[in-house]
Amino acid sequence: MAELHILGEIQGTKYFPEKYSLFCRYSFQAGCNWTVISGASEGQTVAAEPDELQSVAWSHSIDIHYLSRGIQGWPKLVLQVSCVDSIGRSWVVGYAHCNIPAVPGLHNLEIPSWIPAATTLTDRLKEYFIGGSHQLLNLDIISLGNDRFKLKTRSKGIIKLNVDIVLRNFSKFGVEYK
Repeated sequence: MAELHILGEIQGTKYFPEKYSLFCRYSFQAGCNWTVISGASEGQTVAAEPDELQSVAWSHSIDIHYLSRGIQGWPKLVLQVSCVDSIGRSWVVGYAHCNIPAVPGLHNLEIPSWIPAATTLTDRLKEYFIGGSHQLLNLDIISLGNDRFKLKTRSKGIIKLNVDIVLRNFSKFGVEYK
């Protein structure tokens, strides 16, 4: 069977305007041909406060090893950035996803994030005075994108990710990479 090993780190963010501590929940999603044989397929970084350049450093390591019967359903990484205010409330401030690169080697990725936009005046006033934001009820919309075109969104910051991809035995399945 073919193997995919993903090693790396979620470095942090840049350009998030929130003044509170930020943390990131992540999960790897793969099709039915893929089986996790070691590592965690989901996790959460620590919370860290942004600096004066609106950047947060997490340096959270990721290490996951897949076994595969075919390349259909290649793994994706789904990210959800949240903030924690001074009284302990938390809410989502950005959603993002990326396909894991299919070429071996080191990849430095910058993943743009977005958030559902407040569409009514009442929602904008609640967001401004009370805090929080609109949140998705079904997180599959992030990576699948079936109904994402129906959402009104606004851009948020960028999530920085470094991954090292190791492929093994893919040539037995006729997969070539350069």
